[in-house]
Amino acid sequence: MSYKLPFYLSQKMRYSLVLFLIGWLTTQATGQTLTPDSSFRQLARNQAVRAYEQDLREQAHVYEGNEYIAHDHRIKIHPFFGVDSLLSCTIIYRGVQYSDIKMLYDVVRDQLAIQPPGGGFRLRPRNDYIASFIIGGHPFMRIVGDSAAGVPTGFYEILHNGRLKALARRVKVVHEDISSGKYQAEYLVKDRFFILKEGVYYEVKSKRSLLNVFPEQAKLLRKFMRSNGLKFNDEKREEAISQVTNRYEDLLK
Repeated sequence: MSYKLPFYLSQKMRYSLVLFLIGWLTTQATGQTLTPDSSFRQLARNQAVRAYEQDLREQAHVYEGNEYIAHDHRIKIHPFFGVDSLLSCTIIYRGVQYSDIKMLYDVVRDQLAIQPPGGGFRLRPRNDYIASFIIGGHPFMRIVGDSAAGVPTGFYEILHNGRLKALARRVKVVHEDISSGKYQAEYLVKDRFFILKEGVYYEVKSKRSLLNVFPEQAKLLRKFMRSNGLKFNDEKREEAISQVTNRYEDLLK
């Protein structure tokens, strides 16, 4: 049996818990025999310490990486997904799931900025060690791109997750303007959308390209969009892609 101790606890608190665990193991041994064996107590102590040290090593993995460098403060708005304040997130890093990790998702650079529990500068973990994360209730997964299909490697928000996947590649680009003689810049949203169907990625840029992904049901899906008032504009595009993909799967049942 393994005992996982939260990384955010102080060293003193964690050590106290280890001592408690050692005492508990010793008590268990005492309850099983009338004469406690000192060698068993030492074994229990060694096992607890090893579990503690292993826990420290595993928890520290998510807090490894280079320092995250902030963007030019002169650029308007912010480069992050959603909000520019730290959120408690879940992340699968090097095959291990971590919860309550304070971080931001930098959409411009497609990288995470993680805040260690003890404060200090934010860290930028390796993207290729990140399988997925959930930030602000939005699930993301990492996809290794296919240049032939035009799908870049990076993180994608999962808008619909079933036999098919509707995905959003969150993108912000810097737009600079020096025409006034003074440097001005802002972030422009340039999100891209894809549908993964039978192992093939289809980029969706318009209502037509969306319906072209489902040619055998295009007529019914067009009627569905019309009856539900689904528009393919900047404000309604994500909803339309998600709902049409979900409706297509319903039609297959």
